[in-house]
Amino acid sequence: MKNVLLLKTKTTPTDPYENILKREDIKHSFIPLLTHKHIPEKCINLFKEEIDNIDYLIITSQRAVEALEQSILPALSESIINKIFNKPIFTVGPATADFLKRIGFNDIKGGINAGNGSILSDLIIEQPDEKYKTNKKGMFLVGEIRKDVIPRKLIPKGYDLTEVEVYATKAMENIKERFDAKMDQDNEDIVNYVVFFSPQGTDDIIKSDFSNSVVISIGPTTKDYLEKNHINVKGVCQKPNADSLIELLNEL
Repeated sequence: MKNVLLLKTKTTPTDPYENILKREDIKHSFIPLLTHKHIPEKCINLFKEEIDNIDYLIITSQRAVEALEQSILPALSESIINKIFNKPIFTVGPATADFLKRIGFNDIKGGINAGNGSILSDLIIEQPDEKYKTNKKGMFLVGEIRKDVIPRKLIPKGYDLTEVEVYATKAMENIKERFDAKMDQDNEDIVNYVVFFSPQGTDDIIKSDFSNSVVISIGPTTKDYLEKNHINVKGVCQKPNADSLIELLNEL
């Protein structure tokens, strides 16, 4: 019987990985690795001062969506919020797109058609008539720690893109102890699949012995990180989503 350990915080109000694992009757558990603190002030001020000059938004993290919903929008007037919701917004993955739709955005681009930042950048570049390039201002809501794939692709091509930090991330305490406690359960509950979602917060975990577990990476960047640390990765999800994880679990 499969028993899957997901090295991530379970998202609220629902988690797509939990939903699909329950549906497939696969035993699973989560270990949260990171804690997030919203830092909304700069974003709030930019929306108040520049909302009419912002032509489109980019948001690739569910944590950034949470910061927007919980800490930024409540500090703004209804008229500014309506303007924000009517801006085109580019995002990565179906889960984040669903979050944006749920909170009120009307023109969501990317989503299921953009599995990572590189693909999303290409989608923006491929928009007709350089709609989001010439004399257009983009605003990218990001975390304190992030990849710079999108700005590296867009800015050299003439895109006016401003990155705005809306949350900070740090590793939680007692990660290794909580991980060991999950891995050391008796035989009927033994974890035999471990899913890594990001290098963040795994510094101590990667020192563990994975010889009795199947290690899965949610994407190629995390796979490279694990292999550099001498961990044998048995599978990489085709896309960073729950459906791809289930497909991979059924193959391994």
